[in-house]
Amino acid sequence: MKVLLVNNRYKESTELMAQNIAERLSKKNIIVEIDDGSNEVKNIDLIIVLGGDGTILRAARQYAYKNIPILGVNMGTIGFLSSVEVNEFYHYLGLIIQGDYSLDERMMLEASIYQNNQLIQESICLNEVVVKSKNHQMISLNLEIGGDKQAIYRGDGLLVATPTGSTAYSLSCGGPIVDPDLDSFIITPLAPHLITQRPLVLSPAKDIVISNFTTKHILISLDGQINLDIEDNCMVKIIKSEHRILLVDLKKHPFFSRLDVKLGRNGV
Repeated sequence: MKVLLVNNRYKESTELMAQNIAERLSKKNIIVEIDDGSNEVKNIDLIIVLGGDGTILRAARQYAYKNIPILGVNMGTIGFLSSVEVNEFYHYLGLIIQGDYSLDERMMLEASIYQNNQLIQESICLNEVVVKSKNHQMISLNLEIGGDKQAIYRGDGLLVATPTGSTAYSLSCGGPIVDPDLDSFIITPLAPHLITQRPLVLSPAKDIVISNFTTKHILISLDGQINLDIEDNCMVKIIKSEHRILLVDLKKHPFFSRLDVKLGRNGV
């Protein structure tokens, strides 16, 4: 068995935990590599991510194309994408080594950003793509769904999320919670000028195109981690990615039960 450890490089506690886990696994004759952001991943059986959801989002974009299971160990705050808390890790170590867990397959997005009809950025992401005003001025943009032009949207911008991302930025902007077992797009307007422009849930078979921005002050953000300042004549095309992230589930708790705990909806 070969394991790749990914940690939050900005937190010393995750680095120390990675070293500790590497020592424990090595004693069990498990080959361990620690991610340094540049290593060529070969023959990896499991990726263990130490940190919060942000660290898992980074690992998802970097390694989803490898089709390797990812185990999130929460060392952050909420930990929506994590399977276990850091203080539970060694309790589940036997199951991890035996591969006694289920996998949650999650849809990802592929975003292509064009400037003057030239492709300038292409990336996959797990949570969302956001197109918004950089200086808090109202912007106007066109939305096209499956080749069908929609109404012009005016406000702070638009957000396109996956079901996984429906509990993140989209939720705080009034978007619906969507079962991650589904494949779908969630389009959530950001502070729309017209209150009748509400969130939409769409088939993942439809391409989404956002274009014709009325201001130069535009920020395009993927998972809140890849950020591009965009000038005029820009277009963003979003499709369902051919890659999926495989999240390890050790506890096999139903999604909506976990959601109640994470969001405090059960009153605790």
